[in-house]
Amino acid sequence: MNQNFNQMQVRFPRLGCWLFILGTIWLIGAIGIGGIIKSVLALVLFIVLAPVLAFLALQFWIKRNLVNGSCPVCEQTLAGLKNTQIACPNCGTNLSVTSEGFERFAAEGVIDIQAVDVPSGPVKLADAAATRDRTTIDVEVQQLPDGDG
Repeated sequence: MNQNFNQMQVRFPRLGCWLFILGTIWLIGAIGIGGIIKSVLALVLFIVLAPVLAFLALQFWIKRNLVNGSCPVCEQTLAGLKNTQIACPNCGTNLSVTSEGFERFAAEGVIDIQAVDVPSGPVKLADAAATRDRTTIDVEVQQLPDGDG
């Protein structure tokens, strides 16, 4: 093997500088100085306006998708994005964020109901008949498929 192989290198110390100068002159000749100035100004304008437009677009998106409300269980004030699921930091209830507000998120197979207070005490037959005449209760029933099959 040749010991002097590493020492036989061709070096052009100022070639990069000359190539840059020749490339710049060629670019000015091909495009023209006006085209280069317009291109640089367009690039600077894009660099300045792109973050501003991105910020405005982000604000618009947040205004359309951010929902403020309260937890239906503990009334803790919450904020969340539409169509996501969050956990209440106060009570830990899983909540689904809708455009109307926050709703409890029940796992598959769990039936979530809302309880209604019914006054306790003796009910007179005359009161029951009067109530029956004035109030109509509409109930919808769905039959769930058997889970044994």
